[in-house]
Amino acid sequence: MSKPMSHEVTPTAVWIAALELLARQAGAGSSAEDLHQRLVAVGRQLTGFDFCAVLLPDESRTQLLIRAWAGLDTFYVEQINSRNPLTLGSTGRQSPSSRAFTSGVSVWVSDITQHADFTQWSGPARAQGYRTLLAVPLRAGDQIVGTFNCYNREVIAPDPQLRHLVEALTDFASAALEITRLRQAETGRVNQLEDLNKELRDRQARDERSQELHRRLTDVALTNSDLAHLAHESVQMVGAGFLKIVDDSGFVLAQAGSASVEDLTPEDSNSAVVLLHGETAARIEAFGATLDPDMAARALEHAATVCALLLLRDRTAAEAEARFRDDLIGDLCSGDPERRAAARQRALRANLLVDDVQVVVMKDQSDGSAANVDNSPLGRRMRSISSRRPRLVCGRLSDYWVALWPINEDAEDIAATLTQGAIGSQVHAVVAPANGSEDLARAFRMARGALELGGSQAPLVRTIEDLGVVGLLLQLEDHRAVASFSDRVLGALRQSDLERSTDLIFTLRTYLAHDCRADVSAQKLFVHKNTISQRLRRIEKLTGLSLASPSDVLQFSAALAADDIRAASNSSATERQSVPHP
Repeated sequence: MSKPMSHEVTPTAVWIAALELLARQAGAGSSAEDLHQRLVAVGRQLTGFDFCAVLLPDESRTQLLIRAWAGLDTFYVEQINSRNPLTLGSTGRQSPSSRAFTSGVSVWVSDITQHADFTQWSGPARAQGYRTLLAVPLRAGDQIVGTFNCYNREVIAPDPQLRHLVEALTDFASAALEITRLRQAETGRVNQLEDLNKELRDRQARDERSQELHRRLTDVALTNSDLAHLAHESVQMVGAGFLKIVDDSGFVLAQAGSASVEDLTPEDSNSAVVLLHGETAARIEAFGATLDPDMAARALEHAATVCALLLLRDRTAAEAEARFRDDLIGDLCSGDPERRAAARQRALRANLLVDDVQVVVMKDQSDGSAANVDNSPLGRRMRSISSRRPRLVCGRLSDYWVALWPINEDAEDIAATLTQGAIGSQVHAVVAPANGSEDLARAFRMARGALELGGSQAPLVRTIEDLGVVGLLLQLEDHRAVASFSDRVLGALRQSDLERSTDLIFTLRTYLAHDCRADVSAQKLFVHKNTISQRLRRIEKLTGLSLASPSDVLQFSAALAADDIRAASNSSATERQSVPHP
């Protein structure tokens, strides 16, 4: 049985004050949650209902949940939200609140005990102690965002005036919520714009910093600086404790910084690859950089670009210098007097040492590929030696490196200079004196012949005098006389070896090389000792010389050395013909 609600109306002044407070809260930037809580408190005060609540859909929009309330018991709220949720979009019976939300029309239930669709929620309602329910749609702009519910213990018959007041209050609250939403959206946009402005300022600062880095590094490239200067500038720009530039083989080209390398760790490093013609030419590594990672990476990228330019410049200059020195060595060691004279003048104009020199001929016995000579440790060492004072003429001639060395430095000094470059054990050299620049061709031929005959033996650097009889014969101007002497002594043996397929000359070499001991020679040649004795008697018969005579043994040794010189000269001549002149 229902009863009419008291006609005692809340004074207008109270309504106005309450609505002004709600409006001030919306204008002051209160959150939606604060406005919901203010709405239920004001609604309970103004409408005279015992309880008020704001219901909002969950994230999936399948249920209405009580989010703000005034007067309701917490236990009731938990029961509705968790055990008896107000479903949305269900094909079954909907609660009054669900119908108000989905239809957008207020729903008045005078007595829930007489309402057939309210059976599911009658238990919690009785526990809470209310009979009348009014559910009004709560809007935000054009959308329904929830419901504003009023509950009363006593039965209240539908009252159009009261419904209108509650709907008016809800409309006012909806406007306040829309204001709050717009203000929050505006605040979000303002914050977003502030973040964008900060990002733009940071980007501008980074760009200005990047331009400064680029300017400093461009100055390095344009002021004829070197890699050492680049390393010094780079280590300051990134604030690193240590920085190094290494080539693709790991060789340190330049380094800078004061920190101890032992105290640095790879985890504390930044690096950039230096590309030249699409290939990795070097790498810049900075340790302990204090610049922020993005700027440090950008700085090293700029440094890598400048490093590529410097390497290209140095390579171009080195290639031009190498061609100049190779041409100079080729002309100075040629047999053409006019070429030698013109080359001497070019060397003097370049302030290169060309007079009062000795010729040093070097070759890496482990690698006969001319294509790899320049990149070998010996090639790098020769480029380094060419910059010493006085400036030496160093160049490549076929597979040989040739250097015109000061006459006052001996073999030990030369060996000490060479070994500073960590060259391999297979690199050997022979030194030959020259009587002026016009004698360089002869000195080169002597040193090259000696290198081919015995220069690959220890020590690293040998002189012509170290080669004994071979060295003496190499100094003879008339090589035809040397060859003729070899033919007179060994001609009959050579003819016998050719016609009868014997090994008399090789047997003689082995016998003399092992102190004229037949037993040792037999072991080396894998024959019986009697076979060696027979061959030796055959050698003495064909040559007319005696291996028991010291003077005849000397003739045999000299003839074999002369034969070696002729073979080496023929091999060198073949190489010169196969290699085009630069």
